[in-house]
Amino acid sequence: METCFGGRSLKKTVQVFEGLAIFLFMQALGEFITRATHLILPGNLTGLLLLFLSLVLGIVKLEQVEDAANLLLDNMMSFFIPLNVGLITILPLLKKEGMQVLITLLATTVLVMVVTAKVIEFMDKGGTAGDADKGNA
Repeated sequence: METCFGGRSLKKTVQVFEGLAIFLFMQALGEFITRATHLILPGNLTGLLLLFLSLVLGIVKLEQVEDAANLLLDNMMSFFIPLNVGLITILPLLKKEGMQVLITLLATTVLVMVVTAKVIEFMDKGGTAGDADKGNA
């Protein structure tokens, strides 16, 4: 039996590439649908939902994507290496000013949540810009 890519059989290697092609196709289709219909969902999430539906409906068989999914899961940590290296390079700065960064992150998160809540509250009332000055009257 022929081996290829880390001792895998040629058949397994082809199955991995088939699965990766399905993943990329679903992502591209999701991007296309999102842009064509102006959905508020990101295209990659739309593609993931399409993949899920395809699996549930039997359009895509689990065996077609299982090897590719396992390969990606087995190597997931390598996708986070750039983030970890970036954190290591700014570690001295974080040690020095980490508390200020944390307080800023928390404060801006709370601010965004409050502003979002107020905007939703305002929109739920069906108000206009002039109504905001009048309060609940």
